[in-house]
Amino acid sequence: MNRLDHIRIVLVSPLYGGNVGSVCRAMMNMGLKDLVIAAPRDDFNAFDAVKWSYRARDLWDHHRAVPSLAEAVADCRLVAGTTARTGLYRQHSRTPREWAPDLLAAAADGPVALVFGPEDNGLSNDNIACCTHLIRIPSSDAYASLNVSHAVMVCAYELYVAAGEYSPPPAEGPEAPAALRERMFAMWRDTLLTIGFMEPPKADHMMLALRRILARGKLTEIDSRIMMGIARQMQWYAGTHEPPGREEV
Repeated sequence: MNRLDHIRIVLVSPLYGGNVGSVCRAMMNMGLKDLVIAAPRDDFNAFDAVKWSYRARDLWDHHRAVPSLAEAVADCRLVAGTTARTGLYRQHSRTPREWAPDLLAAAADGPVALVFGPEDNGLSNDNIACCTHLIRIPSSDAYASLNVSHAVMVCAYELYVAAGEYSPPPAEGPEAPAALRERMFAMWRDTLLTIGFMEPPKADHMMLALRRILARGKLTEIDSRIMMGIARQMQWYAGTHEPPGREEV
């Protein structure tokens, strides 16, 4: 099983349905599926939760509600509570990035819970007593408390990245071969001289600068042919060549 399937988000007595709906969206973004509401309030607005969950409605529809935090985490191997406050019982808090490897390692064998307190006061000391780990999200001293959906997103993001779930899209094509690069630079040298951007005595210096600029990132075959097409169009506009054919890309 994917380790993220064993990550449980537990919301203790949330105040606002809109926040819970946004939590569902954050969880769906980061591949989490298990949502539990502990000690739900009698006046909780489930309609807002549905409305704000948007395309994560299925996650809301399958959430569970239990009477207490202790019941919500009873089967969990690790329980990480989030706190913006400091104090005697909160001194061993670490960032989500620091805890992520430990949480994922435990999730390989069973459920792991991330616990978020009510929007007004956060987790109480009694709630903290149920936690094996404490998470503190780095934030400005001017306003340290995060919206609960934002806090869930930060923690879920760190777990998603640490789990190796994200793969960057492949680059667009292979690097341009040296011969194609040299054709491109020769064309640009001719073009820049033609339009008066540089004088012949300074051409070598300017071309070294252009090479340096284009060497800062990957230059693919398609990139090179686009650059050659731009140069050819500039030459035609300057009246020195016949109308250009389209550069094959």
